[in-house]
Amino acid sequence: MAEIEPSGTYRPQYRSRWRGPVLVLSRFPWLKDHLAKLVRRILTRVFEPGLITTERVIEYPFVFQNLNGITGPVLDIGCCYSRLPIALASRGFQTVGLDVNPYPFKHPYLQAVRGNAGCCPFAAGSFGMVLAISVVEHIGIGHYGDLKADAGDRTAIREIARVLRPGGLALITVPFGQLMTDEFQRVYDPSCLRHLLSPLTVVRIEYAWSRHGLWTPCSEEEASSVDWKGSARAVALIVATVPRERP
Repeated sequence: MAEIEPSGTYRPQYRSRWRGPVLVLSRFPWLKDHLAKLVRRILTRVFEPGLITTERVIEYPFVFQNLNGITGPVLDIGCCYSRLPIALASRGFQTVGLDVNPYPFKHPYLQAVRGNAGCCPFAAGSFGMVLAISVVEHIGIGHYGDLKADAGDRTAIREIARVLRPGGLALITVPFGQLMTDEFQRVYDPSCLRHLLSPLTVVRIEYAWSRHGLWTPCSEEEASSVDWKGSARAVALIVATVPRERP
């Protein structure tokens, strides 16, 4: 069975080998309910809730809320472990997914392309919307098999600006809070985020944070206070564009 997300991520891996025991337990509802409550208690003690409920719960609705009026192809950068390409193709959008790794699913409205976000194999102005959902912060780090480059994130943003049609929308989400870079990702503070987005025209930025596993909207000031070395998390959700040329 193809997996849409890599093993070891937050998503519970419900594989076919567990379906038999579950069906057996279904014959004994009281026992199934008792065991489920026991497992929940154990998981609550073992896992930090914020590490189980990730920013996807707020990022995906952010994307769907900004689809109105979009025409032309949609480019999803870093699509390999994302549900978005299939979801968008299933809604009738001509979708292109770009990743250094292969995308495991197919759809008539989806074209999966293997390539580097720092050098997109597309002509300028090819897309009415470009998505980079929890992607830019990883580019150039090398964690997902891409080439290492200190400024890989800024190069990717310049490419987004290049392939985006004037007047189109770029939807970008990144970790936000106290400035940090590790072997997995970058976390941006207000100054670094402004510098990162300089090739684009920012329409608006929304912020959300998670404390104790509950994601809620917040202010820039609140999001800026988050230290990703702890259990709290915060993200910036950016709507940007490339201005239309003046007559």
